[in-house]
Amino acid sequence: MRIRLSRSIVPNLFTVLNIFFGFLSIIHAVQELYVQAVWYVILSAACDALDGVMARLTNSASAFGVELDSLADVVGFGVAPSFLLYSLILHTYGTFGILIAAVPLILGALRLARFNVQLVGFSKDHFTGMPIPLSALTLVSFVLFFRPEDIIALPQLQYGLIVLTLACGGLMISTVRYPVIPKISIASFRRQPVQMTLLVAGVIAVIASRGMLLFPLLLAVDISGPLFATGRKLRHAASRRGGTAEKQESDALAGEKSISIDSPSSQR
Repeated sequence: MRIRLSRSIVPNLFTVLNIFFGFLSIIHAVQELYVQAVWYVILSAACDALDGVMARLTNSASAFGVELDSLADVVGFGVAPSFLLYSLILHTYGTFGILIAAVPLILGALRLARFNVQLVGFSKDHFTGMPIPLSALTLVSFVLFFRPEDIIALPQLQYGLIVLTLACGGLMISTVRYPVIPKISIASFRRQPVQMTLLVAGVIAVIASRGMLLFPLLLAVDISGPLFATGRKLRHAASRRGGTAEKQESDALAGEKSISIDSPSSQR
């Protein structure tokens, strides 16, 4: 019996690794090894990025891959971060803590369901709502940046984590647009030199800081979505006001011409 291996096994392998690393994150959170749990979520994100790259390289994108990727994201970026936050500190808040810890999982699942329904083809120029990997990485990098022992000891860090969790959950199901990370290639550098330079500089900074700069960089990306959305609304409102003013001015000029033509003095 011959076993046929299709090209899609390569990207799907990275998707399965996404699930596996999410599972390992949960195991380490149970053992109170929170820093290791954070890094496994980061590894899940790396696999999530690589499965898309491999799908493009092997030209093996498929509806099956999209569905498997969504299921993997629920585990790696929903269950794992939610359990990490609950195990770290939110279990001390009783029922309220359970509800807060469930936010990344529940709202992340809703965001993925909406994404799958709205997906047309396999390419896109922006995300509607914060992508679930960005939300998960923001939350776990908060733990890495402020250190688990300090979060456990300081209530103000706990309140900050709760607010951040709610904010990320709200942004995931919002209509705020977030840009798609450009593909790393020479063509991307030519088309988007600023974005690609910032991306490469950010990756180098994160590696050089051993992950410590991941949280402030991701927080800047999180905030950029609502800021750009507000800017677009203001520009749209300004253009509408400008268009209304031009129309009123045009109507006024047309009225003046009509009066000039119809007046008795102009007929003499």
